[in-house]
Amino acid sequence: MESYRTGYSFKKLSVNQSGIALISAILIALFALLALAGLYFALTKLFGSSQTIKTYASIRDAAAGGVHYGIATKVFEMYSKALNGDVIAGACDSIQLKFKLENTSGTFDNDIQVCYGGRGAFKTGFGKERVIGSGSGGGVFAYWLWFTIISEAKGPQDTRSRIEAVYAR
Repeated sequence: MESYRTGYSFKKLSVNQSGIALISAILIALFALLALAGLYFALTKLFGSSQTIKTYASIRDAAAGGVHYGIATKVFEMYSKALNGDVIAGACDSIQLKFKLENTSGTFDNDIQVCYGGRGAFKTGFGKERVIGSGSGGGVFAYWLWFTIISEAKGPQDTRSRIEAVYAR
């Protein structure tokens, strides 16, 4: 009976650890794929190549969204150029966006034009309140820069909506 007990020592009854290598390799591959997917997502967002086409309820909403997009992109780009003197008054830049409408099929165009209008000086006696907006322009500049944004959205059956806006900063 003793001879049978020596065959089952603690070393032989311990868990075989060769199966844990497969699980750890799968986990490492999963984390590597997750890191690559995150890197891809970050780069496509950074370069704007994965821009989604927005869906609006009406053509008017699409035109208003075009004005907001023009302010968020081109106005701030042209603003820094205007402060450095790299752009002259009357210079324009165009953007073309695609959009969708709810309950319709297909994509439609929104043409946006952003123009730098020039500098406007603050009038004496009126304080430094901006013409547009509610800010109190207490900055270092004695003038403000203004831009015009024209957004024209074209929808189905040749319907159109045009919004003209002025942005001062």
